Amino acid sequence: MIQTVLPGLYGIALPTPFAVGDVNVYVAEGDGLTLIDCGVRSEAGYAALVSGLTEIGYRINDIDRLIISHHHTDHLGLAQRIVEASGANVIAHPYTVPYLETPLAARERNRNYTDVAFRQGGVPQNIIDMLADVDDYLSTLVGTAYVMGTVDEGDTIRLANRNWRVLHTPGHAGGLICLFDSVSGVLLSSDHILRDTSSNPLIEAPATPGGQRPKRLLDYIFHLERVAALRPTIAYTGHGEPVEDVPALVAKRLEHHQWRAEKLFGLFNGEPHTLYEMTRILFGHIPESESYLTLSEVVGHLDLLERDGRIAREMHTNGIVYWQPVGEELGK
Repeated sequence: MIQTVLPGLYGIALPTPFAVGDVNVYVAEGDGLTLIDCGVRSEAGYAALVSGLTEIGYRINDIDRLIISHHHTDHLGLAQRIVEASGANVIAHPYTVPYLETPLAARERNRNYTDVAFRQGGVPQNIIDMLADVDDYLSTLVGTAYVMGTVDEGDTIRLANRNWRVLHTPGHAGGLICLFDSVSGVLLSSDHILRDTSSNPLIEAPATPGGQRPKRLLDYIFHLERVAALRPTIAYTGHGEPVEDVPALVAKRLEHHQWRAEKLFGLFNGEPHTLYEMTRILFGHIPESESYLTLSEVVGHLDLLERDGRIAREMHTNGIVYWQPVGEELGK
C-alpha cells in the first residue's frame, strides 16, 4: 500500500523479520528520485520495494539517491543491492557511515565494546554469547555500500521540491537523523518518534574509541523535547502509522520514562545491584534472547537516576559495577 505524504513524496511499507513489523521507507520526486531508508536485505523486502515503486511509476534503477536515517538493520539492509542496480549515491550521518561501508568491522567494534559493558554489568557469559549469535544473524541482513556524502544537524536536503532541515537526533541510534519541512510542518521522524511504541535507546559504542559510553536515554529525552518544540503538524514514522500530535506524544513518552525510573528506583530495596540483576527484576518475564533491548532500557533509566543524583555506581574489586541509592553505603 502506498501512502502519499505530500505531492511527490510517498511512503512504502516493507516487511521485516522483527517484532516491530514493517519498516516505512519514503520515495521523493524532484531533481532525481530519492529513497529514504531501504529495509532489510531479503527477497521479500526487495520485492515489496519493487512493487511499491512500480505502483508510483518507477523502477529500482530510477533511484538516484539513497538517504539512510540510521544504522539499524531494517533501515539500511538493501543498500548494496539498490546501489548495484541503480548507481544511487548514498548519504548518511557520519556515525552511520561505518555500518554501510564496513558493516562487519563496525558491528565487531560495537560488540567488543558492549561485551565489556555487559561483563561489568554482571551479565552472565552465556547471555553475552547468545547476544553475539543474534548479532551474527543481524549481520546477514545487511550489505556493503560506499557513502558518497554525509549530512549532519542543520544541513538542508532538497526533497519533493521542498527544503528539508536535517535534525541529528541521537537516542535510539547514535546517527539517527530526522527531516523537517518547516513550510508544511511535516516531519520524517524515522524511529525517533513512533506512534505505538517508545523507541528503545540502545547501548552503543562511543563514536570515538576510548570515549565515554553514550547515555542514549538522556540523548533521546533531550531530542524528543527539541523536536516537540518545533511543533510539527504530523510525523511520518519509521514503523507504524503517522503521529498527528507530536507534542502530546512526546509528553506521554517523557511521563513513561519518569514512571519507569521511579519504578526502578523502588526496586533497589536498600541493596546494591548490578545492571543484570536490575534487568531481571524488572523484565524477568521477557525472554533472555531480548536482553540487548532490556539491558539497554534499564541502563538508560539508571543513567537518568544518576543524572538526578539519586543513585551512584561503584566498580567492585571483581570488575563488576554496582548501583545503589545515594546515601546508602555500597558494600564490597
